[in-house]
Amino acid sequence: MSRRRPRWAWAVAAVVLVAAAVGAAWYFRAWEALAPRPAEAAEPVTAAVEMATLTTQVRLSGQLSYGEAAPLPAAAGTITVLPAAGETVLVGERVYEADGAPVVLFRGSRPFWRELSVGSSDAEDIRQLQSNLAALGFLDAKPTGRYGSLTRQAVRDWQKSIGVPRTGVFSPSSVVVADAPGIRIERTTARLGEVDASPATYTSTTLRATAKLTAAQARTLAVGTPIAVTLPDGASIDAELAAVDPGGLPTGDGDAVTPPTATVEFEDQTQVAEAGPVGVRIVIRDDEEQPETLVVPATALLATPDGGYAVEVWDGASATRTPVTIGLVADARAQVLASGADAGGDGRVLAPGDLVVLAR
Repeated sequence: MSRRRPRWAWAVAAVVLVAAAVGAAWYFRAWEALAPRPAEAAEPVTAAVEMATLTTQVRLSGQLSYGEAAPLPAAAGTITVLPAAGETVLVGERVYEADGAPVVLFRGSRPFWRELSVGSSDAEDIRQLQSNLAALGFLDAKPTGRYGSLTRQAVRDWQKSIGVPRTGVFSPSSVVVADAPGIRIERTTARLGEVDASPATYTSTTLRATAKLTAAQARTLAVGTPIAVTLPDGASIDAELAAVDPGGLPTGDGDAVTPPTATVEFEDQTQVAEAGPVGVRIVIRDDEEQPETLVVPATALLATPDGGYAVEVWDGASATRTPVTIGLVADARAQVLASGADAGGDGRVLAPGDLVVLAR
């Protein structure tokens, strides 16, 4: 289930991400202040406090893939033709061949398990057969779940089209069932001549990008959030989050559970087809309109002993330390919610145009 991400969650996550960098900068500058300095030191490097609009981003390492591979059902007989790795097979097309007869792809939610003919009891497997025959143009009638003369003739016509005896009796071993309009052969797993063996593994025909999330990200990210996917060649594709899985399901390996993940789907598969299964970078953007706010460079922040932050304000001759309360941190800049007396300390209240020290 997707949820709308709260604004504070972005701010807290961003502050945590920069805390280590800010702490390192504070340590270095504190040490530097104790070191001997030339009599005429150069002026510090500064930057102006400004009003700006911040946007938040989450960067993830993802994987472009066709999804998890599954084995094809074992052939009922001797394998006489194998599919090729990477081959795409659509509904109605041959997947492989057993005992010299094609085994065709049908679409459905469950495999066929019994031979079907006139007199078979009405059931959903007959309806599934009829749906496939209708989709392939062999049955001009609404699926009913009843195997009558029209269905028998449709089966005969289909059998003729694939080059097998026209018995009018449907054998479950003559098809492979997948709940998709097509499958992609991942790799062959049998040799020609093997008996009763699974010939290959298969996947979806659609490339998707997936990335692992933290538990906090899984709670706050929402389906439909705009993202950008960067391919290894540098090309960037705009997309949206298609699914957020909170994970936590048993994997069957001891106490291990599945991790939270995000899934990105691409309506235009030509954008990713040439790339194939590769690693990608996923940038999740927060495109909500934000008001302008007072910001300083993140490198101007100094960590204070009480767990807060401060900046050094440069007046052209000397620097004065001023406490600040920060909010959102993004684009290497920090939002200043309060400063000086407004932040519960000494020093001036920051205003646009003030100079803050970045380095000495």
